Amino acid sequence: MRRTDQQVSSSYQSDPANPLTFLLYTDNAARGRNSGIESQVGYRPVPALRLGATVGLLRTRFVDYTVGDRTLDGRAQPHAPDYQVGISADVALPSGFFAHVDANAVDAFYFSASHDERSNAYRLVNARIGWRNERWTATVWARNLFDERYAVRGFLFGNEPPDFPDKRYVQNGDPRQVGATVAVSF
Repeated sequence: MRRTDQQVSSSYQSDPANPLTFLLYTDNAARGRNSGIESQVGYRPVPALRLGATVGLLRTRFVDYTVGDRTLDGRAQPHAPDYQVGISADVALPSGFFAHVDANAVDAFYFSASHDERSNAYRLVNARIGWRNERWTATVWARNLFDERYAVRGFLFGNEPPDFPDKRYVQNGDPRQVGATVAVSF
């Protein structure tokens, strides 16, 4: 994909000594280039077991883009990890027992075009087990099973007195969540 007048979410603090002057805005980059490939495969070695894998590879670059005194020509675009991969396994027995586990890995990415802060690469594991029949399903599940701490958004700006030095602030993804679900069909 080749993009012209690419829209980019950005930010700017017009007065470094005043955090109230922090602005979020949409800018137009000169151009951008994106290329990638995604693939998914599934395999069923026995009727009760399904294995799966996914991969997504992505390369993004700004072309002729300048923000203030910063030239971003050739830099990767925000929120565009170079890879995302996943594996999964599903078991469904005739007795009604079922289980699912998946693991996903995401590469580091830039948070914004307005600064050079990046996320760290991270891995998440999700799982669920349960039992079902024609009338009801009971499931115990966990998301982010190993309680991975990972950033999904990030900013760099001065917000803390008295000198208001630039500091990294991040919004983390969801922590571990564990629950149970019961569904009844009428």
